[in-house]
Amino acid sequence: MADKPQENEEKTYEVKDKRRVNPDGTLRETAEPEKTQVAQDAHSQPQSAASESGEKASKQETSSQSGAAASQTAEAEAQGAEFPMPRVYDFLQFTVGILAEQAWSKMGIRLAPGQKEPEKDLVQAKVAIDTIVFIVDKIVPYIGEAERKALRSLVSDLQINFVRLT
Repeated sequence: MADKPQENEEKTYEVKDKRRVNPDGTLRETAEPEKTQVAQDAHSQPQSAASESGEKASKQETSSQSGAAASQTAEAEAQGAEFPMPRVYDFLQFTVGILAEQAWSKMGIRLAPGQKEPEKDLVQAKVAIDTIVFIVDKIVPYIGEAERKALRSLVSDLQINFVRLT
């Protein structure tokens, strides 16, 4: 029965806000130094003064290093080192994905969101597939080899399935 944990021990938790954005949506100028809170345990053994001062020094050093890295990141974001604008080719690849989902749905191969039964409309499926072929032909010179193969495979899968249904 000595193995049973005591119920009167109190555990404390600390919540750290590591977001780089203020609640109003603005970027934080500087990173706030991390505050460390040690959980108080009523049954812990006292440590020597030398080991406590060594731990405090290492915690302060770690806190200052992470604060410096966070402030450099905040400065880079404030200077405009944000995500680059997507290229037109990226938007067109996204559009191909949307059209492909519509084509699968209109062929009755996949269910559209919220539908309980497949809906066949081969006229709309053909328009979606033809548009995908047009877009893929336009962007092929500007994309990588892996993306090119994936798009060509998608086009041939759509075309083969459309022919099987007609």
